[in-house]
Amino acid sequence: MLKHHGIRGWWITVVLVCVFVLPLLATPYTNVGEAFKLGMGARPAAMGGAFVGLVDEKSAVFSNPANLAWGEKLTVLSTLQTRLATASCGDILASFNNYAIGVHYFDFGDVPETDQLGNLTGYFSYRNYTFAAAAGLKIKVPSLVRMGLGEELGCGARAKLFKTETLTPGNTTGVSVDLSLLFRGELSNTRGIPIEGYALGLLFENLVGTPISYGSGHQEELPRRATIGGSLLLTNHAIISADLTSTRDVRFGVEWTPTPTLSIRGGLKNEGVWIWSAGLGLLVRDFTFDLAIVSHPYLNKQFRGSLAVSW
Repeated sequence: MLKHHGIRGWWITVVLVCVFVLPLLATPYTNVGEAFKLGMGARPAAMGGAFVGLVDEKSAVFSNPANLAWGEKLTVLSTLQTRLATASCGDILASFNNYAIGVHYFDFGDVPETDQLGNLTGYFSYRNYTFAAAAGLKIKVPSLVRMGLGEELGCGARAKLFKTETLTPGNTTGVSVDLSLLFRGELSNTRGIPIEGYALGLLFENLVGTPISYGSGHQEELPRRATIGGSLLLTNHAIISADLTSTRDVRFGVEWTPTPTLSIRGGLKNEGVWIWSAGLGLLVRDFTFDLAIVSHPYLNKQFRGSLAVSW
C-alpha cells in the first residue's frame, strides 16, 4: 500500500507539467494523422475519451501503450462505429503480455464528384487506415520509492503507419512513434475519503516520424500533441477520469459498476465544442460487450459498439 504523504509532491509535479510543458509541444490539426484521435473501443467513447490515465484498459495500444506493462491475458477487441448518413470507422486489436497490434480504419463512403457546373460525373471513395504496434514494460524508479509512491512505473512505445486511399493526388502515407508513461497507485490512511487507488498517465504523440506524403507530392508534418490524464478508483466501484491535451482539449469520464456484470458510463469533452457521451458495458465470462452514444451539437450522433474476448 502507498503512503498518503507522498501524493502532494507528485501532484505538484503533474500540475507544473500541465501548465508549462504541454502547450510547448502542441501543433494544430493539419492532416489525416488526426484520424487516430477517433480512438478505439466503446468504453473510451462513452467516457468522453478520458483514457490516458485510466487503469485496466484493453485497448491500451490506442489509449496509452504504457498500460501494456501490466498485460497478461491474450485479448482480442473489435469495434464498429457509425455516424448516421455520413461515415463509419472500426478497429481490431490483439494484445498478449506486454505487446499489442491493431488496425484502425475510417471510411467516408462514396463521395459525389461534380464538374464546374455542379453536374454529377461520378463517385470516389475516401478511406483512412492506421496500423499500430505497441509495447510496454515496468521499470523501477528509486525516487518513487523515496516519495512513497511505489517501485514500478509503466513505460510504453507505439509505432503507427498512416495510409489514405482516395483520388490519386489525395493518397497519403506516413509513419510516427509515440511514447507514454503510466503510474498506478493505491491509497491507505485516507481519513474517510472513499478512494482506493489512482493512476497518472502521460502520452506524447508523433514525437518522431516522417511527414505525411500525398500522391501529388505535397508533404505535411504530423501534428505533435501531449496529453496528461488521471483517474481515481472509488470504494463504491466507481471511476472518475480526466484528460488535458496540449491543444487545450479537456475530457471527463465516469464509470459506475453496481454489479460485476454491468457498468454504466458517462462523459463530457470539449474540442472546440462541448460533446457529451454515455454508454454501458456487460461482462459475461470472458466476453465484454460495450456500447456508446456520442452526441455532437452540429453533427449526427455517433453509435459505437465493441466486443472483447480474453483468454
